[in-house]
Amino acid sequence: MGRGPFLNSRVSDAEVRLKIEGIINERNRLFELLATADAGSDLDALPELARKFNELDRIYHIQKKMDALLNDLQELELIIDEEAENEEDLQPLHLEYTREYWDEAGRMYRLLLEGGYISEEFLDDTDLGILRFIEFAGPEYAWRLSINIGIDTREARDRIEALLEKELLEKVQGTMLEGYHREKDWVKHMNHTYYRLSRKGKLFLRQLRRGPDLYE
Repeated sequence: MGRGPFLNSRVSDAEVRLKIEGIINERNRLFELLATADAGSDLDALPELARKFNELDRIYHIQKKMDALLNDLQELELIIDEEAENEEDLQPLHLEYTREYWDEAGRMYRLLLEGGYISEEFLDDTDLGILRFIEFAGPEYAWRLSINIGIDTREARDRIEALLEKELLEKVQGTMLEGYHREKDWVKHMNHTYYRLSRKGKLFLRQLRRGPDLYE
């Protein structure tokens, strides 16, 4: 599939996966506690432990289903690669698996939000302005971004750092760029550090415009 399922949040996919891993470990610990409870256990604590286990168990089973769907998708993509002549026939099945995966990812994301495991931190208009300007104009450096977006250079740098952490932008040295969109400034500024959309950043903007692109 080539990308993670949690692009709408400023929490990175890696952070979400770590949280899910911790949740599953806690679920397994509670399972052992409940399975070994006896007359000597703290009976007053058992209802709360059972409630918490049920909450975590829902997340556990969604993750298991996501893992199974992802495995099916990867196997199907291998078949498509090996049997190119059947690609057209197999694409509807690929689309079905992908939609199921994204449905489960949506359920997972909502459960994590409802449980307070992650917070809803969408990009604000200025962040989106930075991404969209770079998408339109090509790689840019902080000072020029600040002028075009209408913010000071310090804020531009801070926001760029946050977008780098979320893997929506990536650094590229000016000396590595070819066909830059302002040829007159090219030699003068070729030693600057530029920022361009990462693959995840491109997918994020595409998703905002028309929903998940299932074939990227």
